[in-house]
Amino acid sequence: MKKYFLGLSSAYSAKDTLRHTFAFGGEFDLSELRAYLAAHYGATYDHVAVYANGRTALAVALKNTVKRGGKVVVTSLTCYAVVQAVRAAGCVPIFADVDPDKLHFGKKELENLLAKETNVQAVIVQNNLGIPADIEGIMEVANAHKLSVIEDLAHCVGRKYANGREVGTIGRAVVLSFGKGKSVDAVAGGAVVLTDPLDNPVKQPDMKPAFKDRFRVRFYPLFSAIVRGGYRLNNKLGKGLTAFFVKIHAIKKSADGDINQKIRPTYWQAKLALRQLQGISHRNKKPIRDYYLVNNRDNVLASLEKKGYIFHDIWYDTPVAPERYYSKSDFHPELCPIATKLATQIVNVPNWYKKDEIAPALSIIKQDLVDKDAISENELVVIDEEKEKEKAIKAEKKDFKKKMAEKVKEKKAKKQTEKLEKAGKADKVEKLARKLEKVKQKKAEKEAKAKKRVVKEKSRPERKITKAVQERRVEKLVEADIKTAEKMDERELNGEDSNYWWLEEAEHHQEEIKERETSNRPALNRVYAPSRVDTDESFLEETELEEVEEYEPVAGSTQLDRTMGQLGSLGPDKPDYRDDKKVIDRMTGMRVAPQKISEREMLKREIAAGERGEQNVI
Repeated sequence: MKKYFLGLSSAYSAKDTLRHTFAFGGEFDLSELRAYLAAHYGATYDHVAVYANGRTALAVALKNTVKRGGKVVVTSLTCYAVVQAVRAAGCVPIFADVDPDKLHFGKKELENLLAKETNVQAVIVQNNLGIPADIEGIMEVANAHKLSVIEDLAHCVGRKYANGREVGTIGRAVVLSFGKGKSVDAVAGGAVVLTDPLDNPVKQPDMKPAFKDRFRVRFYPLFSAIVRGGYRLNNKLGKGLTAFFVKIHAIKKSADGDINQKIRPTYWQAKLALRQLQGISHRNKKPIRDYYLVNNRDNVLASLEKKGYIFHDIWYDTPVAPERYYSKSDFHPELCPIATKLATQIVNVPNWYKKDEIAPALSIIKQDLVDKDAISENELVVIDEEKEKEKAIKAEKKDFKKKMAEKVKEKKAKKQTEKLEKAGKADKVEKLARKLEKVKQKKAEKEAKAKKRVVKEKSRPERKITKAVQERRVEKLVEADIKTAEKMDERELNGEDSNYWWLEEAEHHQEEIKERETSNRPALNRVYAPSRVDTDESFLEETELEEVEEYEPVAGSTQLDRTMGQLGSLGPDKPDYRDDKKVIDRMTGMRVAPQKISEREMLKREIAAGERGEQNVI
């Protein structure tokens, strides 16, 4: 029987799998990807950076657009990676309920949330499953409240909003994910694009991933093909192969990952991502998945599995998925009742199969459809009784296994004592008896503690989650984030840690200034560009640099004026910008972002160069 899959790289053909497995690339491919993103989304080259995963890109976007401690609106149907990125940026995620037709919040839901919350500074627009959100309504509310809008294109690259604008062309920042199953699938990777030229440039990391991560990413489509082959023979075999690959860490579970601004993807991943981006407008006319709401999802999925449709990989089976991270998200279902209800009913259907192949699955799903109009904000969240029964059955099975294991241990202990008694080794028999007594005592202590916990939980009164309780929780989260950030800043300044890239960039900038001042040609601004290298990053050696002259001397101007451009009439500490149209990256042809410099700093440099008399500079 032919079988169909929702995840496990099922959208990969045999050709795609081979191309991914044997891909190679060079440093120029990464630069070309950054140049493409900058040109396509209207940014400068050094306002684009590519990282090892999408959550790091989102954290960088938030750090550059939102003040630390601010609140960020996130859709309640989302991945834990989004929550992780918001917290890593020192911000607090707050969840907005969704519209059942869009699987995303709109104008109404955003207004309701902002009426209750304060210190909201940004909104993340996610466009779940590639279904365009109500961007006009969201932008209207965001502009009224002066909120930064960040577009997350993980599901929706190449899609268009109802007003005809392409996704990624509206927000202050754009974030892309190249993770498995996304609209651009390179198994891992992500990018950030800052569209406001006044934002600080972002540093492109140059450290490649660890070998185990590169190995996992390169062979994931191949491992997935093996698992799919196992499912085609027998469902149990497929599940066993999946568990095996996860156990040996050949396959990483969904939403697992760290945030690290120092690691880039491999060059061949950048090459594959660019190839998909360049061709996405021709093939991405549909959402990456369709969705249906059913009354009894477990029964529907079981019926689909019998017919050969393995559709268990659902976005999103809990409001903040996956379920193992749900408790860490600080999500409260009573505040987002519609999303909580939808998460128990939603079923995903892939869009990469032919209509006749997917028709039998749709006929099964449509037999149990829910009426969307019946879903309202006042609807109570009903606990699924079948899930509770399943949990109880699993708990009973665990208890039974524990009891059987204990019986086996007791039998082994009896056999050992009998052997020792026959051999006449009384000392060893006593030692063994003491060990058994200690084990029994520890077991009794654990059981007593467990009983006390149960009694305390039952005697504890129910605590309603009021607005005041929510505000206290948010305050605690903000205080904790600020304290950790201050500690990390202190470690950074003391040279104990180098997680913050901006300190490294400042040092690099000072070195460039010294080089200009000691050069025989002080009026020249050097832009260094790596020459094209077509080999894989593991074989790269020192990158050749070519020197590009961008400025010519202007008669009658000072050294600083010739280097940075003519100065306007500025007050103290107001930033000046050099003419960014003249600063071109020779390799990519992209303009470089303007560099900010204060008048006080300019005065210091001119005094150091001897072009002004001695003055007191505070």
